[in-house]
Amino acid sequence: MKNHQEHEKRRKAIELYQQGKGFEKVLQIIHRSRGWLSKWLGRFREQGWRGLQDQSRAPKHVWRKTAQRLEQKVLAVRKELQAHKTRRSTFAGIGTEVIQWELKQRKMAPIPSISTLARILAKHGCTKKGKKPKSESREPYPAFRAEQIGDLHQTDLVGPRYLRGPKGVTRFYSFHTVDVAGHAVATTQFRDKQALSLCSHLVSAWQRLGLPHRSQMDNEMAATGGGRYPYSLSQVIRLHLLLGVQMVFIPTGEPGRNACVESFNHLWQERVLRRHSCATLAVLRRLDQRFLTYYHYHKPHRGLTQAQHATRFPGVLRDRHWRKIRHIPGGFCLKRYRDSRGHLHLPMVRGRVSWIRKVDGSGYIEVNGNSYFIRRALAGQYVVATLFTHRQTLVIKQQGKRIKSYKFPIPEPRIPPLVPLSKRKPL
Repeated sequence: MKNHQEHEKRRKAIELYQQGKGFEKVLQIIHRSRGWLSKWLGRFREQGWRGLQDQSRAPKHVWRKTAQRLEQKVLAVRKELQAHKTRRSTFAGIGTEVIQWELKQRKMAPIPSISTLARILAKHGCTKKGKKPKSESREPYPAFRAEQIGDLHQTDLVGPRYLRGPKGVTRFYSFHTVDVAGHAVATTQFRDKQALSLCSHLVSAWQRLGLPHRSQMDNEMAATGGGRYPYSLSQVIRLHLLLGVQMVFIPTGEPGRNACVESFNHLWQERVLRRHSCATLAVLRRLDQRFLTYYHYHKPHRGLTQAQHATRFPGVLRDRHWRKIRHIPGGFCLKRYRDSRGHLHLPMVRGRVSWIRKVDGSGYIEVNGNSYFIRRALAGQYVVATLFTHRQTLVIKQQGKRIKSYKFPIPEPRIPPLVPLSKRKPL
């Protein structure tokens, strides 16, 4: 109704003007501004009575509009990546960063930005909203920082998983270690998840990634020893102590605290296990090495930027810093610590081990199979319990403040570590 009345005013103004009424006289009758009358007189002279209709305010030329040819090219590349037909796309995803990298490999110019690619995919319904991860406790969490390569490694395992081949079913576990700051990864596969297998994986991982200052993992029995004997320390803990690495256990039931390695676990299962069929463990191990080469040197990592790291590839970054990283002593081997039955017996070494724990409703925490009373007032909050083996003392800190200490008797003699201890202070 309002638009109709406005159109009638424009028409009446033009008719009055054609009847010989002067410009000022028309303004007095219509009660509009000089600019308004000038605009519609101009429209009438150019387009006739049709020019008095409302016109779209959208710009006639959209300078940032993506060319249809580019859109088709992006969609075609995504479809090719999704089919995994080429060797380069064997392990590739179909996200914006992967598409941008593939366009660079094909010497396309100019290369569309990530936001442009995301807009194209969204326009054609090629994206989906991911579920928001469940948030952990809102209480302050004493996370160990990882600012440089080698500051912190996270280790976890995937399994049991099964391979079906002509010789039957093979059960296996895949162990994964991620350098949190540098994003480089080491993986190994074993038929079991016993302490010896985990120790073997860690030695292999540290040979490929370098020795970390801290190594973090969950409360898997192979790592903790299960707390079967009071004040006992597992072979995995002893290996860390022997090589001068502080081992850190995350809170029980909170795998999200190892987010980096959990993310890699998901990627590895999606790109290796689900995408490829392996009849034997040997075939899987060869495929796994191909995937690691792709991951380190051909897959741009979203955690690395050209501006800050001068590369987007974890393998390139690791290789560049290799001489600055701590390393396992030459000739180190687990065989010298195994008995005639193949059991591992590592010595007790001076060093420290930490457990991040949430205080329960009664004010207690559990460390290595033993319960320790902290304070009821701290129920639901996180504390860090650090064992200093040379002092035989378990020190409890909350937000950096020492609040408790307990004796932790270790009857064995304690030798110096093979690698000097990190100078980093415990939380």
